[in-house]
Amino acid sequence: MKSSRVVAVGLVALLSVGLLGGTSFAAEKRQILIGGGRTTSPWYAFAQALAKFINDKSDWLSAEAVSTAGVTGNVDLCKEKPKQYIGLNTLSHIHYNPGHEWGEMRGTYTGYRFIANANSSTQCFITYDSKLKTVKDLAGKVVDVGRKGAANTMDHKALLEKYGVLDKVTLVYTGYGGGGDKMKDGLVDTTMQLFDHIYPKTFSKGGLIESGATKGPIYYIGFDKAILDDLMDKEYATVPVWVPAKALDPVTQPEGLWALGDPSYFMADEGMDDDVVYEITRIIWETPPEEWARWHPMGAHMTAQFKPAMPSLKHYKAHAGAKKFYDEKGIKLVDLAEALQQP
Repeated sequence: MKSSRVVAVGLVALLSVGLLGGTSFAAEKRQILIGGGRTTSPWYAFAQALAKFINDKSDWLSAEAVSTAGVTGNVDLCKEKPKQYIGLNTLSHIHYNPGHEWGEMRGTYTGYRFIANANSSTQCFITYDSKLKTVKDLAGKVVDVGRKGAANTMDHKALLEKYGVLDKVTLVYTGYGGGGDKMKDGLVDTTMQLFDHIYPKTFSKGGLIESGATKGPIYYIGFDKAILDDLMDKEYATVPVWVPAKALDPVTQPEGLWALGDPSYFMADEGMDDDVVYEITRIIWETPPEEWARWHPMGAHMTAQFKPAMPSLKHYKAHAGAKKFYDEKGIKLVDLAEALQQP
């Protein structure tokens, strides 16, 4: 009897330290880093939130949010250290694909994979000049677009070209915050600007436009859906987003308009371990929107409807680990534009 008890205890000990057959019976402890962009950005808030949720809700995976120079920095870290980093990406980094001027200059990259949806980046041209109503009206004007070398600048310039005014405007490359300041100072006539958008249909000016409105009324210049669709088909970040009349301002936005969506999402390189991405996807899925919203107002749209909403079903692939989770749970990956249920 005593001999049997000793054998049993010894077997339990072997199992607990993972020595039997050289196999570990407990999940290996892992840590990942999450590229979040600048600390003042919504991307960083989403990265911090996910790191917190992983640390609280996983038995074997831990995470830390890391600030970078921007979303391109996030993508580059995932590209260079695929086993260590995931990050926040935007649709505009589709310009990393072969055949895109931006990607060819930086070195093409196609290993980015979708995990789950994140914050919106919905935008249009804004101006103090009420006479500027369409993009064609910008001919002869000074127009601020994204920073020189930024991925989204390619989309802004493509829109101007599509409307036939790219060679008829004076371009200034500043980006959202700087562009708003330049317009406020009278140095540009219009700038591409972000506004707050909680999916599907909650809109507000947001801090950048509110700041500009201290000088005077802000007017909004929308786009033609057919042009946004055509550019989207050609791998530009131009998801059509319908903004109902008066959603941004009851006076200066009397009619509905089509804005440009450059949606953000959690990404991993295709080389990141499937079990790690599966665990991340599980935690994202199981964390309710109320918890996400404590970190950023746009966390309110981290719902069952929008978590699996990809920037483009046509142009994107889900990571194998994320797809495994979604398939096991019977969750269908959807196209964001369709999930928005627009006119």
